[in-house]
Amino acid sequence: MKIGIAANVNRMPTPNYNLDYANYTARVFIDLLQKHGILPIIIPMASFDMIPDYVGLIDGLIIPGGQDVHPKLFHEETNQKAEAHYLPHDQWEMGLVREMMRKQKPLLGICRGLQLINVTLGGTLYQDIATDFPESEIQHVYHEHPKDNFHEIRVRSDSALAHSVGSHLVVNSIHHQALKKVASDVHVTARSSDGVVEAVENDAATIMGVQWHPELLWQKDRKQEQLFLDFFDRAKD
Repeated sequence: MKIGIAANVNRMPTPNYNLDYANYTARVFIDLLQKHGILPIIIPMASFDMIPDYVGLIDGLIIPGGQDVHPKLFHEETNQKAEAHYLPHDQWEMGLVREMMRKQKPLLGICRGLQLINVTLGGTLYQDIATDFPESEIQHVYHEHPKDNFHEIRVRSDSALAHSVGSHLVVNSIHHQALKKVASDVHVTARSSDGVVEAVENDAATIMGVQWHPELLWQKDRKQEQLFLDFFDRAKD
């Protein structure tokens, strides 16, 4: 089996190395796929006419975390609290999402990946939870120690996600944006106690997105690994 991972894009200046606009992915994804005998296919930004060829190579696609999704894509002006975004990257990944849906191949969006899928399907985002969703009682991002920030979520018991992780789960939280209007093609399957959307899926679970980062937890948390294993099973079908 082959699972694609949509590459992130480095936009930080790298004067000593030729890494400007380098395409990359986190090692934890490679380790996870290798453990289960799955061939990782890192998909870089390329010309849009190559998207069908890339999608033809893979059985499923992971869209990982990264920069903010450009608010232009959900018809809003940029909030002053918005962080770095890169419109061409967003448009490229949206093209991947549409082609995966056309081919009815499973998608797993993580953090930004969830948000990008929602926007691709016509949804919108809170550009900054602290300013746009002040009723939130949870610190969803802790910049000083982001990997140590956790909270509980409740999962709909009739969802594919609940089949993987159960109805209650403690998750990490490394995001300052969240879903606002949820696209009509998916439904909410998990929320945190303040009402922030933590996961969505479609009826067939061929589209699933989670707001947390299970790739940082799977090595110590069997439930987080099971989330990926069930995604791999959907990719086999």
